[in-house]
Amino acid sequence: MNNFLALDNAEPYYTLLGVRPDGVASIVDLIAADGLPHARERAQALLREHQSCIRIEVWRGGALVDQLSRS
Repeated sequence: MNNFLALDNAEPYYTLLGVRPDGVASIVDLIAADGLPHARERAQALLREHQSCIRIEVWRGGALVDQLSRS
C-alpha cells in the first residue's frame, strides 16, 4: 500500500512558499489544514514573520490555489 495516497485522502495538505523579490522561494511550510481559509491564515502569519518575502504562494498538490502579497 502506498502511504502517500493514504495520507492524501485522510487530510488536505498545503505547501506554502515564501517568495523573495528575486523570485527565490526561501521559505517552505507544509501544513495539514482543514481547508483553504486555514491555509490562508498561516500564509498571512508567514508574511508577518518573514520580512524578506514579498508573497506567499499556497499550493495544493501541483496547483497554485492562492497567493498573498505584501501591501
